[in-house]
Amino acid sequence: MINRCLLLILFAAFVLSGCEGSIDDDRRISDESKIEAFLKKNNLSYTKQNGVYYAIQKKGFGNRIAPNDSIAFWYVGYTLNGNVFDTNILELAEEYNLDTSVREFTPVKTIAGSSNFIEGLNRGLMLCRDNEGGIILFPAEFGFQENSAGPIPSWSPLAYNIFIIYVKNQQIIQEQNFINNFVANLQGYSLDSVGFWINVLEHTNNDSNFTLGDTLYVKFKGQSLHDSNAIILPTESKKVALNENDLLEGLLHGFLRLSEGERAQLVLPSCLAFGTQGNDSIDPYEPMLFQIMLDSIKTK
Repeated sequence: MINRCLLLILFAAFVLSGCEGSIDDDRRISDESKIEAFLKKNNLSYTKQNGVYYAIQKKGFGNRIAPNDSIAFWYVGYTLNGNVFDTNILELAEEYNLDTSVREFTPVKTIAGSSNFIEGLNRGLMLCRDNEGGIILFPAEFGFQENSAGPIPSWSPLAYNIFIIYVKNQQIIQEQNFINNFVANLQGYSLDSVGFWINVLEHTNNDSNFTLGDTLYVKFKGQSLHDSNAIILPTESKKVALNENDLLEGLLHGFLRLSEGERAQLVLPSCLAFGTQGNDSIDPYEPMLFQIMLDSIKTK
């Protein structure tokens, strides 16, 4: 009899745990459907990673946030039906009649990955980059879950408008200093609005019209800026599409600055090259030196 009772208890526990998992899955699926409907209604392109959605509104070209980076940002938190419940922007707090006595209205300054924010915001910040604005959205399991808070009902998916003011760490500072010292000792370089340095070595009078997604025939070769010997371009042109699948972000925008037949040298910070991860031959946070030439534009 004791064994039979024990089996019944174990069976009941198994059934209840299975139901709980099913409820969690159903909530997540429902929340994700609501989030995706919100994104579609507002015509927002997005990425989804680690259970969190991110839609860029003002694209940044700076460093991507990595764990332990020092970051600062502005934010506005709201439910998917538009009820604003928190912000560190005074004008918006007053506009939405929030209690302005509970916080200072200054940028949030924290260490990425080690803060006490709700989980969805913690995860979403890791998708952002310096000088970028976007919307982080996440299901209720990464928010306040069953708890209600002010205008936030229990089990509510949430959205946060974010603007990243800065991303800093010792490696970023060292890299920026190295690049600044490098270009200061040379003539002809100018700082592009995207964040790389360019020196056009060969000008033409061609008026070339092309844009992102077009196909070009180009030559390019690069190396670490720490090994800044003369770069010899390949003899053969390469056919590339102007997108981030075919080209590093810095190279893509570098070619956009050229006309047919022009040649240039680029100094790319790591955020426009191989980033915080590097690759098999390039270290993380490694600035790059490229020589590029635009041979021709593919005609339709």
